[in-house]
Amino acid sequence: MSSCAAPFATGTHFHPSHKRFIPGNCLSGSMRAAPRLLLTLSAWATRNPSPVSYRLLSLVQRRLVHDRTQPVPSPTWNLEELWRVSKETGPLVFHLSSDDPYLNLSIEHYLLTKSSPESHILLFYTNRPCVVIGRNQNPWLETDLKRIQEGVRAEEQVPDAWGSSQGGKLVAPAKHDRNVNPDTVPVDLVRRRSGGGTVFHDSGNLNYSVIVPNTRSFTRSKHAQMVVQALRGLDMTAHQRLSSDSQRCDLPEVRVSDRNDIVMQRPNEAEWLKVSGSAYKLTKGRALHHGTLLHSSPYIHHISDLLRSPGRDFITAHGVESVRSKVGNLAYTASQLLRNDIRKDITEAIVRQFWAMYGNGQRREPGVNEITLDAPTSFDELEEQNPWLANGVQELMSPAWIFEQTPKFDFTSGMLENHQVDLHANKGALKSISLRSPVPGSADNPDGFVWRQRRNDFGNTEAHHGARDSEEKVKLYQLDDWKALLVDTLRAESQTHGGTPEPGKHAEAEGEHASAHVPDVLVQRLEAIFPAYKAARKSGIS
Repeated sequence: MSSCAAPFATGTHFHPSHKRFIPGNCLSGSMRAAPRLLLTLSAWATRNPSPVSYRLLSLVQRRLVHDRTQPVPSPTWNLEELWRVSKETGPLVFHLSSDDPYLNLSIEHYLLTKSSPESHILLFYTNRPCVVIGRNQNPWLETDLKRIQEGVRAEEQVPDAWGSSQGGKLVAPAKHDRNVNPDTVPVDLVRRRSGGGTVFHDSGNLNYSVIVPNTRSFTRSKHAQMVVQALRGLDMTAHQRLSSDSQRCDLPEVRVSDRNDIVMQRPNEAEWLKVSGSAYKLTKGRALHHGTLLHSSPYIHHISDLLRSPGRDFITAHGVESVRSKVGNLAYTASQLLRNDIRKDITEAIVRQFWAMYGNGQRREPGVNEITLDAPTSFDELEEQNPWLANGVQELMSPAWIFEQTPKFDFTSGMLENHQVDLHANKGALKSISLRSPVPGSADNPDGFVWRQRRNDFGNTEAHHGARDSEEKVKLYQLDDWKALLVDTLRAESQTHGGTPEPGKHAEAEGEHASAHVPDVLVQRLEAIFPAYKAARKSGIS
């Protein structure tokens, strides 16, 4: 960017295709009675509020009274000077005010690739609702694309919500149109540049990224331990802010698991719940560790629905599959205002721990080594200030990146009304499809069904159907008429297997294309797993 101090609009939605920003949710300026904070969203928590809820609430309320009113200093240097500044000033901390996942991930990648190899960088951002898959994952296997496109019900701000599924008080679901219905919040689908599994982000999730030299001292657990120590340090800070000894209570126990996730355990319970997952990207000289931290997600009950693919039992993939874990919130409030303050307290605790590790006695100086980057007011502005970032946003939003980076996979529908579909796909495109069905009339054959198998190949030098262009690509995410494709497949060259039909019966059946039957249940299964995908927000630049 030509200037890191470019005006940013906090609470806006980046919309590059329209070259403008759509106003986000505005917080009420009036003070409301603060809701109690809970460790997790659960019926147990609703009936039995933990004392830690009151302790965290006291921490936040005290913060509201003594909130910092000083404006954030403008950066004293240009982002294009990152290499020099990161080499000369020591560790850097960045806070992003944008909630756009495509922009935030592009900035993260910029910091990884444009900073000095010897530098240490900490980055924070919070995204609007989105599902983020790993670099080598299959969106049809990892997510329910149909549910993602339907969005999630907008949360209603309830001052006395306790954080249960009832207390969250979600409004009635919108039937459609997700882009204009105020009761529905769109969910973005994002493929990040790092590996790892699929995660859900929203306003109750804090994303942190640590970028350090790729040396022997880097381990995958090192900075997860840093966050754990920060959360434990937050406990001590909370103790100091409480005025009543009777309210003191330990925060949930947190630790780093064998998979380098951060998990928590509530008092008097044996179950460990995942609150943070990690992913990594290692380059020559640089190591990126970024993680999520569920502190107060209002949509925590929707995560499993969005990440439960209807194709899980039917897809054999060659990419990386996610490991499913039960998740929980560190705390919960239905108030966006208090949610922001919880995030600020956790962020500050992590920064302190990071600075203790890498600060080397230097002072934290806002505007110098601690930078707040606001979102540009238009995509034109982003293009003008930093074309590299603009190109990164375009790439991440493109279907070519989201779907066509998918490793090859196979799908078998299973037998439905004596019909079965098998398909092979690579890079988001259909390479071949075959339909196995009984020859009409062969049910009465004493030796059993006579099966025929029709197949269509796509993008091959020798296509089975003469009318097809050998270079034709059928992109799975654009397919909107599976029944027509299956009927077309029935007209392809057949292969017959099974019992021997009566003389003349097979030839007669082969000519009866018009009477060919494609079961609706088969079409419905394909449509559920491979729906035509339309992004929540238009991608690209108009």
